[in-house]
Amino acid sequence: MELVVWRAVINLVMTVPHAHSPVTVDLLWLRESVRIRPRQTIASNAWYPATTTNPATCATFNVLETFRFLRSIANINVQDYVRTLEKLTDSTGLEKVPDRRVAFGRMARQYSYLKMMKRGGRGHEANGIVTTPPGALAVRCWACPDASRNLPSGWDKVPESKAYLYKLMLAFDANFRLKNKLRAGERMDPALTDGLGYFVTIWTI
Repeated sequence: MELVVWRAVINLVMTVPHAHSPVTVDLLWLRESVRIRPRQTIASNAWYPATTTNPATCATFNVLETFRFLRSIANINVQDYVRTLEKLTDSTGLEKVPDRRVAFGRMARQYSYLKMMKRGGRGHEANGIVTTPPGALAVRCWACPDASRNLPSGWDKVPESKAYLYKLMLAFDANFRLKNKLRAGERMDPALTDGLGYFVTIWTI
């Protein structure tokens, strides 16, 4: 089979949210192989594309990583974070800043998902994401008694008066926000880590 090597010049105007403010840049690519795609070129530059087909919006890995920490620690949502970037660009409101809230939310969600897969070691498995078993991305509780990890030898032979030291104690509480996992359409809002983390699959609720 003959490999066709070709050249294509691509000129795009792309909006790239960064940690300080979103910027609009002109990109000029020279592709010389059918194996190289714009999204691969973008990723090698530490940019995350909003779509895999004809991307016109990207976010730097830096801004995605910053938002990931702020969302976990400071409870910042996508709308407030993107609005902050817009204000850093032009706080007077005289300049029209492209609205990339929806695109940034999609990129941030996918980025966090890929980080979870990376931390779960799925990148070293064949078809790692597809073959991820339920609960594989959940971090095991180090305080829960486990004979293979944190129990001393002979723990099962202690007197009854000290057996409570090695018993698994569970507490249950109502989760009134669990219904928020229910969505009107799986096609419009698909779950990425459905059943792979701490929540059971949505179809068992």
